Amino acid sequence: MVVFLFFCSGATALVYEVIWSKYLSLMFGSTVYAQTTVLAVFMGGLALGNRIFGGRSDLLKKPLATYGYIEIAIGLYAFLFTWIYGAADALFVTLGSPFVHDRYVLLLLKGFFSILLLLGPTVLMGGTLPLIAAWLQKSPGDAGRKSARFYAVNSLGAVFGAFMAGFILVQWMGLQSTLEMTALINVLIGACAIVIARNKSDFPAMVGVAETSHQPAITPEQKQLLLRGSCLVAVTGAVSMGLEILSARSLSLLFGASLQAFAVVLIAFILGIGIGSAVVSSTRFKSLKTENLVFAALLLAAFWIGLFIFNIEPLFEFYRHLKSGLAPSNMGYRYQQVLTALVSIVVLGIPAALLGSVLPLWIRNVAQNTFTLGNHVGRLLTWNTCGAVVGVLVTGFVLMPLVGLRAAYACLAILLGVVAFAMAFQKFSFAKVLAAGAVLIFSAIAGSTGGDHWQYIMSSGVFRIREMEVGTPIRERMKYTRLLFYEDAPDATVSVEAMVANTNNLNLRINGKPDASSEGDLSTQYLLAHIPMAVKPDSKDVFVLGFGSGMTAGALLSHPVENIVVAENCAPVLRAGKFFERWNNGILTNSRAKIRQEDARTILKLSPQKYDAIICEPSNPWTAGVGSIFTKEFYNIAASRLKDDGVICQWFHVYEMHDGIVFLVLRTFGSVFPFYEIWETGQGDILMLGALKPFKSDASVYGKIFEREAPRTQLAAIGIHNPESLWARQMASQETAFAIPGNGPVQTDLFPILEYEAPKAFYLGKSSTRLFTFDERTWQTDIASAGKTKALKSLDIDQLDQIFAGHASANAELVRFLKWYSQTGRWETNAWKEASFPVIFRPANVPAPQLVPGNNESIGMQTLLEGNALLLNNQISAGLEKVEAALQSSRLEPNSGFEHATANAVRKCLANKQLERAQALLQKALDTHPTSDQLNYLFRLIGKPEAPEIAARE
Repeated sequence: MVVFLFFCSGATALVYEVIWSKYLSLMFGSTVYAQTTVLAVFMGGLALGNRIFGGRSDLLKKPLATYGYIEIAIGLYAFLFTWIYGAADALFVTLGSPFVHDRYVLLLLKGFFSILLLLGPTVLMGGTLPLIAAWLQKSPGDAGRKSARFYAVNSLGAVFGAFMAGFILVQWMGLQSTLEMTALINVLIGACAIVIARNKSDFPAMVGVAETSHQPAITPEQKQLLLRGSCLVAVTGAVSMGLEILSARSLSLLFGASLQAFAVVLIAFILGIGIGSAVVSSTRFKSLKTENLVFAALLLAAFWIGLFIFNIEPLFEFYRHLKSGLAPSNMGYRYQQVLTALVSIVVLGIPAALLGSVLPLWIRNVAQNTFTLGNHVGRLLTWNTCGAVVGVLVTGFVLMPLVGLRAAYACLAILLGVVAFAMAFQKFSFAKVLAAGAVLIFSAIAGSTGGDHWQYIMSSGVFRIREMEVGTPIRERMKYTRLLFYEDAPDATVSVEAMVANTNNLNLRINGKPDASSEGDLSTQYLLAHIPMAVKPDSKDVFVLGFGSGMTAGALLSHPVENIVVAENCAPVLRAGKFFERWNNGILTNSRAKIRQEDARTILKLSPQKYDAIICEPSNPWTAGVGSIFTKEFYNIAASRLKDDGVICQWFHVYEMHDGIVFLVLRTFGSVFPFYEIWETGQGDILMLGALKPFKSDASVYGKIFEREAPRTQLAAIGIHNPESLWARQMASQETAFAIPGNGPVQTDLFPILEYEAPKAFYLGKSSTRLFTFDERTWQTDIASAGKTKALKSLDIDQLDQIFAGHASANAELVRFLKWYSQTGRWETNAWKEASFPVIFRPANVPAPQLVPGNNESIGMQTLLEGNALLLNNQISAGLEKVEAALQSSRLEPNSGFEHATANAVRKCLANKQLERAQALLQKALDTHPTSDQLNYLFRLIGKPEAPEIAARE
């Protein structure tokens, strides 16, 4: 029973680590320094708990009861954590605001609050195994082996906890409910332990040593044994955590840097430790010498790491072959998660098992020579955990940035080889010295060879390759791309590459994923800056979230903006920005720009400065940590930092996303900014431009930026030469955008839906299309404003080609129209009749598209479609009468023809200011087709009391 309780204790501990880390990342931001501070405090608390409780556990009469009280205390604290966190967050804002621009003071403050929030529970967690060890020593049998087994069980429980937190609980229940449920489990664990301890028949009898009020003295032999073991477990703790850091980075370059990828790597790491511990705690290893087993474990781990270094390219190619056999489906996504787990176990789990076996081996070793097992276990755990903290800091902030991923792996392997060599040399074993020397040489060769192709492979973004059959080997990238910049930093691997055939085409990759370019993303990067400036041309203060290539922030320099604050938390991205200087106007050295290497959310939360515009250009939402930029809480923070008439511009995309996610983001954005527009920049990128109050947005306002030479030149580079051309990029205006998403969930800090749904959508690789059914340029043409309609009809074929040729629309209907138009060079009436959708660019002399009734249609449906045809040819009165007559029929099928015809009739009523008639038609149509997207959208459009009146069409 106690074994099961300790399994559950390990599970809850990992759930707490995951949940509390998420909470603190919301408080401090997602910078690597803040995350490492939280991890260091968490592990430091465990080490302190190991030492404090380890030194006293052997003196307790009922250590199991004490363990139970500790579990209850942890559970009570966890249950109250959300409220404690809220108070701490408010205090952090108060104390941190004066130091928002001093990153080092701010980091110290983050460390202080991490200690304040985490030290208490982590110290208690650290005391659990020493207390269990002390309890086991009072029982008959091999207490050392049992303690090692409990350690293994606790680790396997942690695997279960990591899986539940990473894949199920938070997704289903949210952060707070998950935390509270786990807290109740902790209380139950503690209560069960106390009951068992009080049951005299179940409480083991004391053997071997009488109870005493003081610790027995440690002999010199015991001290030497403990010291040697402490040094070894410290080294293995450091190497293990260093290996976990390196594997998380390298495998994220293989799988993609999603939350699930990091969770799988963590699970593989802890699973390896648990299995390694379970194996060596069995009776089969009892007769073997501990130091021989430790030597073998160190040597095999070093060899395995070196083997991985040599085989990184075959591993990437092998993964491509395996992944190509998975279907882009929900089940295929599950299989892909299993595949990533298997690869992670091979790369990380096996060496973690070897290194993880050292601590339980040494627990067994010291148990044979002591009556104070709890004290000794506490000391070993303290050294192991302190070593792990050092491993995280040295690997992440020294080794990886200094020598890169490949050489950092080699350094860890060499360290293990050196320790194994020292053990062999001390025992004067020639065979062991020879073996250790061979592994050392092997590791050194592995780390010093490989050349540049390692960097080309790691930065290739293999996770984004979609192929049914594996094609060109990744190594071939060297033939058509040239790496200008590559850096393995603590928080990301950043590279800049140029195409050999076109050296002007530069691409910025972060963790293998393209995030910016000098050509392909030009439209998005420029419009992110120029659209907010078009509606607020006199802006003086602008905040930019994310640097990327620096082209968006650089484009702002072409406007009379006095103060540009750019928040970028990844230092290599800023260093890579120098390669884009010719495109970003030297933003890094411009006096009007202030580059802040800090989390954007933290800056906005702590700084009281107000802005005319806030521009958000984060990475894709399936990337770990990015989801917090799309939450309602973040938008509330941003809203509080806007000036009275300020605007916010948020980037998103419809490619590799499904409709539910796109509408979730729109709904969340609109829940804070009720007045917003949706713009399309090309290739599936969209922008949401929002504000707390209505703002003017039309060609008369946009015209001011075209009076400025630099913005005019930049916009001309993406085919936009006048205000009307710019307006052609707008999908939905303030008059209609609010009605698009409808009711449904929103993304919040405590319920981060995006972090779980976006990676799945990315794997499936499909594009969201539902948004374009609400596009004012096509389906919703009739309810576009008169000014917009007139402006867009004035654009000729040459202007439309320039706007959309280089940066194509993701609206399939608009693409079809542009294809017909550009191929003929004039309007072809016969070809146009094939279209069953309206387009705002259609001249008046071209007949409107029609839905032709089929022979099998009911009389009511034929009447409905006939009325729709009249409406499309502007015979409004006759058409509406036919539609109204058709809606009286009881034999209408709620199909797409019905939806389009009735929605068109409602739009015609709105365009002609017949609101009551539109409402009556809409209600009858919804009675027949209550789930219609188009009809429910129109219902929301009409039903909003403060909605602006739809202007009459000219």
